[in-house]
Amino acid sequence: MRDLKTRLEKAFKRVDIPKPESLQPFEEYINTLTQWNRSIALISKREENIVNHLVAPSLLFFKVFKKDNLKIIDIGSGAGFPAVILKIYKPTLSITMIEPNHKKTAFLRYICSKLNLKCSIIDKRLEEIDEELICDVITARAINLRNMIDEIKKIRAGHLFYLTSKDNQLDFDLKQEILFKNHCAKIYTL
Repeated sequence: MRDLKTRLEKAFKRVDIPKPESLQPFEEYINTLTQWNRSIALISKREENIVNHLVAPSLLFFKVFKKDNLKIIDIGSGAGFPAVILKIYKPTLSITMIEPNHKKTAFLRYICSKLNLKCSIIDKRLEEIDEELICDVITARAINLRNMIDEIKKIRAGHLFYLTSKDNQLDFDLKQEILFKNHCAKIYTL
């Protein structure tokens, strides 16, 4: 089996995103996630090829959004995809992760601390948040956003970057769709 660094290098090449100087933070993140996943179900068994199923699709974000100082709100952050990958790749991004599962937020806090990633983590459901949320881009992966349309509309944002299936459509203005293997990134204008 190829080593993690080689798989990461190939993922950057396949997604056509410039490889960062160091892949070490990505490797550390994946290794820590793998360890934690043994005792806490952070990702499903079918996603165990973390580089191809989770990292590479997350990197599709950078095919559309090029600015260094974007403010991002990630809904249903889970194990940190795409939010942690985005922050590792471009540390200047301002990222807020919303995740109601306390075990997953414990992992997010741990990995952000371990990798020295400055992120905000809100351990509530989106509909429980009282404060006004403002960002450039909302990100979400593998969650049903149809049930959250009203809450999403309350967020003052320009775009939604949604990693989902090709046939899953939302009632927003679809700006772009990027297909990558069995993954689909949909970019909506809000």
